[in-house]
Amino acid sequence: MLATLVLERSALGGDYERFQARVAERFHLIEPLRRRLRHVPFGPPAWTDDPDIHVQRHLHHVVLGEGGGLDALALTASDIASYPLPKDRPLWEAWFVEGMDKSHAAVIAKIHHCAVDGVSGFFALAAFFDAEPFPAAAPSAPSWEPAAPPRPVDVGRAVVDDLRRRPGAAARGLGRVVSSTVALVRAPRVQAPLPFSGPRMSYNRALTSRRSVAFASVPRQDIEQIRAGVGASINDVLVALCAGVLRRYAIKHDELPGRPMVAGVPVSERSPEDPLTGNQLSFMFYGLPVHLEDPRERLAFVSRSATAVKDIYARAGRGLFSGLASLAPTKALGPIMRALSGVHAANVMRPVVNVLISNIRGPDVPMYVAGDEVSSIFPMGPLIEGVGLGVTVVSYRHEVSFGFMACAELVPDIHELTTGIHLEVARMLDALSPDG
Repeated sequence: MLATLVLERSALGGDYERFQARVAERFHLIEPLRRRLRHVPFGPPAWTDDPDIHVQRHLHHVVLGEGGGLDALALTASDIASYPLPKDRPLWEAWFVEGMDKSHAAVIAKIHHCAVDGVSGFFALAAFFDAEPFPAAAPSAPSWEPAAPPRPVDVGRAVVDDLRRRPGAAARGLGRVVSSTVALVRAPRVQAPLPFSGPRMSYNRALTSRRSVAFASVPRQDIEQIRAGVGASINDVLVALCAGVLRRYAIKHDELPGRPMVAGVPVSERSPEDPLTGNQLSFMFYGLPVHLEDPRERLAFVSRSATAVKDIYARAGRGLFSGLASLAPTKALGPIMRALSGVHAANVMRPVVNVLISNIRGPDVPMYVAGDEVSSIFPMGPLIEGVGLGVTVVSYRHEVSFGFMACAELVPDIHELTTGIHLEVARMLDALSPDG
């Protein structure tokens, strides 16, 4: 997970030193930032406090080249997204970026997707935010001492307990997989697509390590105006907007399919009482009507698809991916996925989905980091093998922001997508808003 925050700098606001102090003061309030993975023989890895954590090893200072701006920030984010996090420490790093212009700086935070999912990662970072630039009574951060590492005897007991539970967990997982598969097969095909049913696009191939990133923002009132014109949900409007952007991209690259694409839409399965550590996501599968030229028809298609998909998920989708994971031996899944990636299996297999699309509702009130106001938020999720393009949408105050993450070799011209956002919003406003 990669999150980029653009900060509006105040006269007395943050700089790199103040940012360092803020992170050092509060990082331990966010459990995933102070824990690292401990490998256990025969069992799943365990999260334990890192007694040797040094916050400064996780923090970096970057100054953009001459000109700066949002494109230069995206290029820096692309470089950061292209390199793996060191595994000898908690799986996160943060960069304080200067040089955008005289009045703005940025923070780029990178957290491994095994430590948090998109929803938990977004809200976990709330510990670094304030509701005003300089609170009169700044929240006191309680002292923290790392928990003692587990004793070998405790590790042994945990492994034995895991082995005992595994047959029952596998049986329950198989039941969830079967019920979900039946529900998907029985669903109307036009409205609720099956995974692996989408066309192969140019970005549905084996991934490389290089990433490309791009950002775009539109006024929130524009999305609200489109929604009010047809009575659709905000999420339906955003998915239909993405369908229009991907249609433009497909036409330009001479690969417009004659049927809908399939979007994987992450859904958090985290309960309020669950800790923020770890990944608890499932997926819904939306039809993306890139084959339809009329924006009204596209939005109507998306609304029907969303209704059908949500019904299937409510009846059988919850727990599907955890059920699949429970069927694989604990130590086998990683090597299997690496082997498939190593032989470029995604170049011959049908893609499970064509694109990943996430929508996160952000706060409606201003937030501050070390005295600077957060003016824009651009979160981006990880890619999966065979799916070289992801779109993450977040609403914050008066704007809706789009973060594009792609495999650089598969989507070398990612800025065509941000241009498409503005063109497609204008077209949807003209066709769908009450004043259109």
